Amino acid sequence: MTAARIPSPHDPDARVLYLTREGCHLCDEALPVVQAEADRVGSTVEVRDIDEDPALQADWDYDVPVIIVDGKVHAKYRVDAPQLRAALARRPWWRRLTGRG
Repeated sequence: MTAARIPSPHDPDARVLYLTREGCHLCDEALPVVQAEADRVGSTVEVRDIDEDPALQADWDYDVPVIIVDGKVHAKYRVDAPQLRAALARRPWWRRLTGRG
């Protein structure tokens, strides 16, 4: 089995990519937490339904929700607000240089 490919957000201002699917109760519970923490730091969350992309579905079918922060998988299934807050507090060098997020 190969490692899942980590997709990039289409929105250059989105530090958080949220992989979800319709009917996922864990996704419905985690999304408000993710959006609240991103709002706290002034970032954007890009929400992507894995069932609309065969490659995403193949890679992440059993793992949703998946929270990807700055190109790294932060959490799967459930999100812990303090841990996400800490991850969003760390800004990568390229965001510091460009003034994004």
